[in-house]
Amino acid sequence: MKGDEAPASAVRRQLSTQQRAVEQLRALAKPYRLRVQVDGEGFPLIPGRYGQIEWHCDGVSCWSCPLPGQLALAVYSDRPRLFEKLWAIPGVKRHQTGDTEIRAVFPPEALEHVAGAIKARRRRTLPPEEARRRGFKPTHRATSGP
Repeated sequence: MKGDEAPASAVRRQLSTQQRAVEQLRALAKPYRLRVQVDGEGFPLIPGRYGQIEWHCDGVSCWSCPLPGQLALAVYSDRPRLFEKLWAIPGVKRHQTGDTEIRAVFPPEALEHVAGAIKARRRRTLPPEEARRRGFKPTHRATSGP
């Protein structure tokens, strides 16, 4: 092993942290039908019209978290008119504040209110029977024929 390479266990641990974060955020977002995406580094986020909700820490290895010892989510927004509305939600704590953007940390209990404030995108849940009844065509075909 060369001096500049990371050990395989560290790479595995980093991937498992990201996978755990994706699983946790999907489980929290499922009752509200929120759409969960993965960013370039593999961490989950919930996109919204006025910002995004991100996974912040798992409550175990949180050395700089404003909510130590508990699962924490973060909200990012670059809409200054929304800042006061976000800070008014119970449990939301300022983390990083700039002139035109903020990042605030909040517990999972406030997810529904924060998602409503940033107008988070929801998953579409249209059963196949209802889609056929409305006349929607399927997006893919089982065969390549007409």
